[in-house]
Amino acid sequence: MSPAETLHLPAGPAAGPSKAVRGDLRLLLAEVGQFLAQVRAYLAGPEAGAIEDLRHKLAYISTLALWIRNQNYDLETAGADEDGRRLYHGLAAITGRLARISELALNVARQHAHLSRPDFLDDYDLADFFDEIDLGLSLIRPALSQRKIKQAVRLCQLEEKLDARYADRFARLVRELTARPDRAGDLVTTLMVVHYLERIGDILLEIGEELIHIFLGEQLKFSQYQALSKALSVTGGGRPEAFQSIWSGRSGCRIGVVGPGDALGGQVGEVAGEPVIFKHGPAAKLEKERENLETWARLWPGLPPAVRAFVPAEGGGEAALVLEFIRGSTLKDMFLLPDNHAALDELTGALHIMADIWRETRVDGETRAGFVRQAEKRLGPVRALYPELVNFEGALGGLRIRSLADLMAEAAPFERDLPAPFAVRIHGDFNLSNLMRDDARGRYRFIDLYRSRLSDYAQDLSVMILSILRLPLARAAERERLSLAARRVWTFGRDFAASQHDHTLEARLTFGLARSYLTSARFEPRRGTAARFLGYSRHLWEKLMKYGRSGRSWAEFKLDKSALYV
Repeated sequence: MSPAETLHLPAGPAAGPSKAVRGDLRLLLAEVGQFLAQVRAYLAGPEAGAIEDLRHKLAYISTLALWIRNQNYDLETAGADEDGRRLYHGLAAITGRLARISELALNVARQHAHLSRPDFLDDYDLADFFDEIDLGLSLIRPALSQRKIKQAVRLCQLEEKLDARYADRFARLVRELTARPDRAGDLVTTLMVVHYLERIGDILLEIGEELIHIFLGEQLKFSQYQALSKALSVTGGGRPEAFQSIWSGRSGCRIGVVGPGDALGGQVGEVAGEPVIFKHGPAAKLEKERENLETWARLWPGLPPAVRAFVPAEGGGEAALVLEFIRGSTLKDMFLLPDNHAALDELTGALHIMADIWRETRVDGETRAGFVRQAEKRLGPVRALYPELVNFEGALGGLRIRSLADLMAEAAPFERDLPAPFAVRIHGDFNLSNLMRDDARGRYRFIDLYRSRLSDYAQDLSVMILSILRLPLARAAERERLSLAARRVWTFGRDFAASQHDHTLEARLTFGLARSYLTSARFEPRRGTAARFLGYSRHLWEKLMKYGRSGRSWAEFKLDKSALYV
């Protein structure tokens, strides 16, 4: 009998697809549960031919799962609304994972044949593994039918329990392998059995996360959901259901907004109070960002977003940070608006605030940004995208063309001889996306201060110039407006240097621009644009090399203004 004949499916979406597909999943869950029970019984008392029966049963489960998955994919593309598409896509993913659980369970049974005696596993009490897995399977259906996220959370938590049981058996088996090498075969086989059972826990976790996605509309890892729940409990406002992702940064952080439906101009949820920004990611990064935000808030109240809560890492190496939500536009948004000439004035205003910060935090004494080191650190990702551009070297007529890596290696000693005469508190990632105009307060706000530190202000200038020049605007008038903005940043930097009696900014900024052009290429999918960036970088390195070899004073070096046009 075919799966279709067994399931008695409705004719199509009009016949109640949501109810039908859940009924199909109920059948699959029952089959998988029975399969686990058969495996469990086999381990307790193996019978001849049982493995072959399990293989046939797995073939049926796999076919059934594939059939249900395809049915859900068909419904997903049959004009369902957003909630329906998410449900059908989630059910398709869950059915595939249920089949995978059955495959791992069969692997558990097949390992039994390698044991020297049938009852060897009795000494390791595997019943608690199977009990947790049975509980997990029993949670899936009610979680879906009742839309209870608590059931999904319980399902996710089972993975930790199975991990703990695996860790316990693993430690015991390692000890016994040392003490009883004569039983090595049985002990290694037992280790494989508990490994497969632990892997089933990983899949139950994935199913729980898929349920969270179905309920919330956001693809959150369970660790992210837990951190979000804890963070919101600390702030006393908002619910995880109101989370809306806005960015997954290059730093590895998950970023979203939690708050009223109008926070992002969409229906986020019915939540009282003000929205907040939620960030989840590497603990060291978020701890550093929190420290920097608190430092900036002490020195310049109201300039950075306020820290609402911090949830430290718990074993997984990831933490959560809850920040004030700022309603407004970034300078990048302003520059991307057609013919928005006011963006230049907004940029000038932000630069003057930055100059005040630099003056207030000036610390006399030599400092080095380490532009060559930064570029070398990021050369690998650029090479992975454009190996032929990065590795290119050769000769053209009598002119030798060196690779970027060779140029930077020669540049390093020259940069060491070129310190800034003082350090200032730099933003660290001073780009258009991290400067905002706060609509409510009518003032500028600085965000994403993770990299803020005392260093050479040429770092901030070079980053800002490249953030302007790499904007995806193609018309001649638009590119001219961007070049005008880049020149304005340069003029601002030059005037600040003069006011501080800094005579080597042009040379240091050239190092910074050479670095920024190179590192920007790793975010550029258009080969032609990346080639221009790398070409500018090469040109600037070569100019620095030529000048450095001349032995002249760096105070006489002049920035090549063509670097302010792309």
